Amino acid sequence: MTKNPAILERRLVPAGTLIVGQGEDGNSAYLIQSGAVIVYTEKGGKRRELARLKAGEIFGEMALISDEPRVASVQALEDTTLIGITRASFKDKLQRSDPTVKAIVEMLTKRMASTNTGEAAKNNPDAAMESMRTVCQDILKSLPHDRKDAFKRDVLPKLDDFFAALRKYMKI
Repeated sequence: MTKNPAILERRLVPAGTLIVGQGEDGNSAYLIQSGAVIVYTEKGGKRRELARLKAGEIFGEMALISDEPRVASVQALEDTTLIGITRASFKDKLQRSDPTVKAIVEMLTKRMASTNTGEAAKNNPDAAMESMRTVCQDILKSLPHDRKDAFKRDVLPKLDDFFAALRKYMKI
């Protein structure tokens, strides 16, 4: 029997339960009907709180549009009721919506992904460094062949020195 993607699943989660884990594949977002959760990342054994969410708020929304792994973990702070929104049900609803609404959602999705990348970089120096390295690699790819060596010689060593200095101060 095929499950109807329009039907949303309710899930009761006891306090302390890990709902989604950083790095996991995801294809659902969750609306908090009651209760509260904490959103956090872990790196090098250090836990960094990103947000505390309560009834009426949503987490995991990037999974509705992206196949990227989860960028954060979410744990129930108290007994919590969630309404699951699968990628399939979201896409089904979007396909049936007005073309103007569909265009707006797609535009907002692109902006949200861009903002999330920027926020991740702002709150995580390693992510900021990786973003900057990606920007430099993209620039390098776009340069004419005769300017690539100069870019590698003039820019990349300075970038590596800058990253080394940042790491030094991050350890303090």
